Amino acid sequence: MGLTIHYKFNAGERSTEEVRQLIKSLHQAAKDLAFEQLDEEIIELMGAECTIPKGSIPDRWFILKLNAIKRDIHNFNYEEYPVHIIGFTSLPRPGTEELDIFLCRYPDSLEWMAQSRCKTQYASLPEYGGDANFALAHTMIIALLDKAQELGILEEVVDESGYWSDRNPHKLIAEGEKWNNLIVEIGNILGRIPDALRNFWN
Repeated sequence: MGLTIHYKFNAGERSTEEVRQLIKSLHQAAKDLAFEQLDEEIIELMGAECTIPKGSIPDRWFILKLNAIKRDIHNFNYEEYPVHIIGFTSLPRPGTEELDIFLCRYPDSLEWMAQSRCKTQYASLPEYGGDANFALAHTMIIALLDKAQELGILEEVVDESGYWSDRNPHKLIAEGEKWNNLIVEIGNILGRIPDALRNFWN
């Protein structure tokens, strides 16, 4: 729960070298934006390296590989792993989720695509810097997606705060505060459930 930016990339049937250059451009953009953490090198995984074997110990690319799995909302048992991933992982600001920027190709397809998300809500917590940190984190991600759009690979953005479409920083902060209040209210309700259940059964 909390404000999240969802995004989809589609680079079509570009060559592997062209995809490497696209990701390299996005990596440089993230470096220019001074992300809090950023992989020093772009990763490239192929074949079995793209999968998550059952019982395996999560490696540093675990979340990226998890995001790369193609799923079917009509069939929860359906999973398709890519056969080639080119990308990098990052942390825009303290308190955000990991931001994975990548393109991947699936079996029997020549198209390079990706979809992922990054929650920014908890960047607004006081220990991470409050509203200023949240606004910076959110706008840094949007700036990186602007670069993806400039490169011609951005297919879709769903920004739960509305900032992608209106670019209003005051509204962005207001939305963050609204979600913080909602999360606190839900937490208070959940905290009262055990007492309510005890009263019900006694």
